[in-house]
Amino acid sequence: MDSVGGARIAVDQFGAAPIASIEDQLRDVRRERDALRRENRVLKIAVAELERVSERDTLTPLFNRRYFLTAIHHRIARFERHAERAAVVFVDVNQLKYINDSFGHAAGDFALMEIAKRLAESIRATDVAARIGGDEFGLILDQSSEEGARAQTSRLGDVLAATPARYDGHEIPLSACFGIAMLQTGMTESDILAAADRDMYRSKQGQHVAAGHR
Repeated sequence: MDSVGGARIAVDQFGAAPIASIEDQLRDVRRERDALRRENRVLKIAVAELERVSERDTLTPLFNRRYFLTAIHHRIARFERHAERAAVVFVDVNQLKYINDSFGHAAGDFALMEIAKRLAESIRATDVAARIGGDEFGLILDQSSEEGARAQTSRLGDVLAATPARYDGHEIPLSACFGIAMLQTGMTESDILAAADRDMYRSKQGQHVAAGHR
């Protein structure tokens, strides 16, 4: 009996030790799992922030040139598949050098931020507004005809010019020239943006001619 009892005790001792060890290991695994989950959440937040920064302009709250060209590319694909129209608008701010020279570069930055704000507030949520250069902005007006886009840019010009930006006691007049290009099959995003730029240049030349005849 003793030997049997001894054998029973030995078995019990042999079985108890691994169970306790497994429970300890499970606790360690759970702690590591929870730590990995926390790290994963932090990494997801960091990646989302990097993606946001990579798409946004460094001065204004608008998108940057890289995002804007990608957005045009997506519109071209939709146009070729589903004939969904969109107008690409090139916006060139007038007299930014004069603003910088007269009121300082901080005032110039303020003027750009004010223009960005007014453009963003004057378009639809489905449209896109971006800063694509120092004093250049771009817009994508979804589901727009050329006639509708020109009417919209005329309204935007009025919005910019209606009220001067007020900075450090100074009133800074705001205005811009607009150029438009419609999506076309076989054109790249760079082609379309360049076409809008050329249309803007023609508009600017027209303004200069009109000013010369006053």
